[in-house]
Amino acid sequence: MVYLSKTIALLELTGDGYTSNDIVVKNTFQFYWKNYNSEFKAFPIIDTKSDLNITLNLLENYYNNGYRYFVGFSRSTIVSGVLDWFNNHPEAIGISSTSTAPILNIPKKIYRMTPNDDYILNSVLPQLESSSKVYYIYTAGEVAMLNILSLLKSNPIISPKLITFAVNPDNSNLTVQNIENLFENPDESQSILLYLLDRPPYIDLYNQGLTFPGQQYDILGIQPPQIIGEAAIQLNNKYNVTAYKGTNTSIIWRDGYNSLGEDNYSIVSLNILNLLNTLVLKENVSNINSHFGILQFDPVSRDIIYPSFLVEILQNNQFINKYLIVNDPLLGTYNANLA
Repeated sequence: MVYLSKTIALLELTGDGYTSNDIVVKNTFQFYWKNYNSEFKAFPIIDTKSDLNITLNLLENYYNNGYRYFVGFSRSTIVSGVLDWFNNHPEAIGISSTSTAPILNIPKKIYRMTPNDDYILNSVLPQLESSSKVYYIYTAGEVAMLNILSLLKSNPIISPKLITFAVNPDNSNLTVQNIENLFENPDESQSILLYLLDRPPYIDLYNQGLTFPGQQYDILGIQPPQIIGEAAIQLNNKYNVTAYKGTNTSIIWRDGYNSLGEDNYSIVSLNILNLLNTLVLKENVSNINSHFGILQFDPVSRDIIYPSFLVEILQNNQFINKYLIVNDPLLGTYNANLA
């Protein structure tokens, strides 16, 4: 097999990290390597075990062996932890599939393929500001989730009515009783903001007797979760998902999406392969084509700009389009009601 030059992926395939995302990233890469091998060459994939120190050691070892293009760092916590390493290795370039913390919107040598959380929070901000209480339930210890917490606390409308719950990475404190104790006289005027790396254990609480009458807003930014059983009844017309969506997609993007299915397809992985080809060939990134939405980066932070978001709501066991938010370099930001 002929590998793509100087390129390697360091993914969280095991451990307590964002394994659900990185396994899908790996599967999407392999689909295109198998079915479009004339366009995309393969490269090694190494498991970091979701450990920052292992990631740093792998970066150093592979850099010393001639690798220069590194894919991985799906969590903002890991991106934050490798920034100094990239600064000290001037030839190295990183690509993150899903890091989104706004605090990392700084000069760096890592391209971030998913828009930062300023965009996604703005998509549900009016609903949160109009709620009588906002419960923020998030994964503890993660840079992106803590960054959103800071933004909520700094909002003068939301801060006085904000109630928070940090979920342990192993979900050990995620119980029906603990969440019920969090709620204060819950009613339809209240909202839940969810930012969890591992959503199924939370959703399963609604199969175990948990109820909440208000709206819930999931801002993980990826495809909607599977919701079945009693949870589908309890969350019907209440569970909203804001997902990064391209307003235009290529034929081969749609081929991968339709072949692998929404739950097993990484929406940004094809553009990662496309970006790697551009970088390896020393072509101008500002002239890159895109398979998914607008592929344009801030020249300083290397964060993606001009994203679009689709807000969907659970109705009768399926997610229905609610509204689309488009950020366009020519037309500015506009909303399209799809309900």
